[in-house]
Amino acid sequence: MMPFHHVSLPDLPPSIGRLTAIHPLQGDSQESITLLALNTQAELWRLELRSGSAELCTRICIPDFNPMQPVQMVTSSDGSYVAISNRFGRHAAVYDLVHAQEKMQLSRDEYHYDKSMFPLAFVHQDGACILVHGTEWNRLDLTDIETGMLLTARPTPVYNSDSKNEHYLDYFHGRLLISPGGKWIADTGWVWAPIGVVRTWSLSDWLLNPWESEKGPSVRDLSQTIDWDGPVCWTGPDTLAVWGQMDADLLEEEDWGEEGVEPAVVLFDMTQPGYRRVLPAIPSLNCEPVEDGTFPFPQADMAICGDRLFLWGKGVSLQVWRLSSGVREYVDTERFPLVYHQEAGIFIELKPDSRCKALSYE
Repeated sequence: MMPFHHVSLPDLPPSIGRLTAIHPLQGDSQESITLLALNTQAELWRLELRSGSAELCTRICIPDFNPMQPVQMVTSSDGSYVAISNRFGRHAAVYDLVHAQEKMQLSRDEYHYDKSMFPLAFVHQDGACILVHGTEWNRLDLTDIETGMLLTARPTPVYNSDSKNEHYLDYFHGRLLISPGGKWIADTGWVWAPIGVVRTWSLSDWLLNPWESEKGPSVRDLSQTIDWDGPVCWTGPDTLAVWGQMDADLLEEEDWGEEGVEPAVVLFDMTQPGYRRVLPAIPSLNCEPVEDGTFPFPQADMAICGDRLFLWGKGVSLQVWRLSSGVREYVDTERFPLVYHQEAGIFIELKPDSRCKALSYE
């Protein structure tokens, strides 16, 4: 018996054009499968796959934005806002989805910006929607979306070769991911060598101390990987899963197998040192560039549903693991979804003709 099942969907209207990117969005009900979708004309659409309805939200106007290049879309948990950038773009923008209008333009400095994802994330604290965004290659800031107030004002540290500034961070920020409940933030950036380094720190501490994201007491360097901006997934309020070829020195020999040969998924608990568990025999990430002249990046992702951890990617078979036992439950070599809709519990494939195919796992 095949645990993956196709979900019957009506056709979408041809007015949406050819889609280049999709992103899950909170729907009006648990039965809905709602997406944000971007087409080749940089139009942002709201799609409801079960009904086949499509609503034009706005047109994306970001300097140097190219909808044909890899796109990043990050939404607030209540579905009110979306932040958009090219994956390796220097510029980004936030859009109000309720009023269908641009909220703010963003930019990070030009130093190696084309090597890692534009850092963007939303977090809700005390009724306020706060944007986490990159403002320099080694600096993140917090901004209140409604008021536009900068919550992490501080001078820019200057590197001094004789006496290094205690706040200077020699780290290129990358993809950001907020933990369920908004307690922690994970950063999948890189340092010179180059190697990827996954860092985490406390969001509440950051709101009290604007320097927390640089070298605050809550900061942890969890792992080193060959690549950066790779798949990470919060499997609970305090547990982060990291997929990649880890630094063998960080893991116990019995957890690693042949040292440094095979990639793995490692689970880290923010409340205790070290790591909690290693899932071995994980497939390698596809890190080929999308096209000539673009920087390579891991084309894969992870998602959690109860005790199940899903892994998939371009050229990577869809895998299902049980976290409680650390055992792989199923491998599917025929389906290659683009995104997982957490709220609906549905995988979605985007076909070249802009048709969306939905899959459920039972």
